[in-house]
Amino acid sequence: MIMAFVGFEESQEVRQLAESLIDKHHPHLKDAKEHIGFYIREGNSKWAGKAKKCTAFERHMTDYMLLVFINKEAWETMNQEQRAALVDHELCHFTRAEWEEPDPNDSSKWVTMYGPAEDPDSWGIREHDVEEFSEIIERHGLWEKGIESFAAAVREADYQMNIDDVNRLQRVK
Repeated sequence: MIMAFVGFEESQEVRQLAESLIDKHHPHLKDAKEHIGFYIREGNSKWAGKAKKCTAFERHMTDYMLLVFINKEAWETMNQEQRAALVDHELCHFTRAEWEEPDPNDSSKWVTMYGPAEDPDSWGIREHDVEEFSEIIERHGLWEKGIESFAAAVREADYQMNIDDVNRLQRVK
């Protein structure tokens, strides 16, 4: 039996992009950048990116708490904006224990505190806000609150994919 090749290589390009996105959009990851591994995955795959919380063995082997995998074939077909969206999407999967405490400098304000970056129990994985088939929306409309709020976010987005973008992405798959 011949096994298909699968390879992993740490990626500075993905890390640099991720770190700029963390600084802009992911305050819960700012002090944990060194706890996230960013890898390009080579080999046949149906997905463009994956995010995962490390198992104890993976933490032991990599010294990371969290991993982001980017499919090399998909990455090579994307422009810079699509790459940023993909990496941002994967970063959105990471959650962290958080709570509010009074600001030590101003007791009238509260600040968000996060669980220790090196504590595996501080970390979690968040699922997508919406998972639905387009034909269900076509048949039943925005039937669920999550889908309705998702649709509102789509309407407010700066960039809308058009049918040519969708067709191009379908050919890549």
